[in-house]
Amino acid sequence: MVAKERLNAWRLALRCWTARGLKLATLFLPVLARAASDDWPQFRGPDGNGVSSQGRIPVEWSNARHLAWKVRVPGSGWSQPVIFGHWVFLTTAVSDHPTRPKDYASGTSDPHTVSGGKAPAPDVRIDWKVLAMDLRSGEIQWASTVASGRPRYPIHPSNTFASETPAADARGVYAWFGAAGTVAALDHSGRLLWRRELGVFRHQENLGGGSSPRLHQGLLYIQCFNEEQAFLICLDAREGRERWRMRRDPPGTAWTTPLLWRNERRTELIVCGQKRITSHDPLTGRELWRGSGVDMSGPSSPTADRNRLYFGFRSPLRRTRLYALNAGAEGDQSVAEGAKSFRCEAWALSGAAPGMASPVVADGCVYVVNEAVVGCYDAASGREHFKERLPGFRCAVASPTVVGRQVIFVDESGSAVVLKVGSTFEIVGRSKLDDTFWASPAAARDALVLRGVDYLYCIRD
Repeated sequence: MVAKERLNAWRLALRCWTARGLKLATLFLPVLARAASDDWPQFRGPDGNGVSSQGRIPVEWSNARHLAWKVRVPGSGWSQPVIFGHWVFLTTAVSDHPTRPKDYASGTSDPHTVSGGKAPAPDVRIDWKVLAMDLRSGEIQWASTVASGRPRYPIHPSNTFASETPAADARGVYAWFGAAGTVAALDHSGRLLWRRELGVFRHQENLGGGSSPRLHQGLLYIQCFNEEQAFLICLDAREGRERWRMRRDPPGTAWTTPLLWRNERRTELIVCGQKRITSHDPLTGRELWRGSGVDMSGPSSPTADRNRLYFGFRSPLRRTRLYALNAGAEGDQSVAEGAKSFRCEAWALSGAAPGMASPVVADGCVYVVNEAVVGCYDAASGREHFKERLPGFRCAVASPTVVGRQVIFVDESGSAVVLKVGSTFEIVGRSKLDDTFWASPAAARDALVLRGVDYLYCIRD
């Protein structure tokens, strides 16, 4: 009898446990589905390295082929679209006297550029906005104004007043507008959660800003390196409260975006600017290591895999290097006077540094694009696999993006080339859209979203 009662008790407990488990599974199923999906929630994707391992997109597209939708975007901006669930978030600067950013050749020959950026700030009023679109249709769901006013400084004719990419998570979207000095958080309905003013500062030769915020485990990092101040600030993403701030002296402009490097030893926050690269504890800001002696002020941001960090900046005045640093560095790793190497350097390759586009690494290969030429290098040794011209390209500004086993390169002219990941130069697709593209592509699941000067495009099978 006792044995039978025990058996019935176990059966009852099992039924209760199963029912409770099913209930919990039902409650958490949307959360589990969200965690398993492959979003593109911030600049250069979930890990900030330009890689979407689970995505699947067409290798060729045009206005007549694999174009799911095309939507005109109000205002102007070079910020990358970000994807979270069925949302596409985008920032833009809407002016009462609209102007279009110029391509690279036109912008560099503009009288404003030739004069060294001494032109006055434009006499316009700007509304800095965050837009939310439906990934399925492209329809704009809402548009919220974060800041309004007249710009204090001019920008390069090829730049925009909304070139910083937002970041998104399950709670909302976070936008940083350097030209307004404003960082703000909005929920998924467009309602303002919080806003902070960080100040407006002059950039080198009044070229304008471009460094995007980085989001990591409820913390928002903003790099503000300019000619007046240079600081890295960490904010609580929920409240906007400052957690820590790191100042750099002397100040100097940099357009790079910080990288959260999850390597085989730890997670590090990597910051590049002027002639210094530093690594920080993401929670406290404590400096873990530093390296000085090479120019890193350009727009190309670092990338990484589990073993090494890859970075460099191409200078028009000299042959510059692509660097690979090993994980696990501590203290001062600077290039000593008269030396050429960082102390934790794995390898460095002369003349291989990236230009405006950031490098990307996949399957043991590092891809670097300079204007119209792509170089592929062995991630472990730096050995060159190939260096080839991309057909139809004139100047690639957008950073390359890896989707599954494909590497996507987009030229400012609208030409695109898709290579098969690997050490051989194998083109698997070529495409063309009639627009100007500087923003890097965003990839999520089966969609590729591209931002041009006038339109936002979604490519899908």
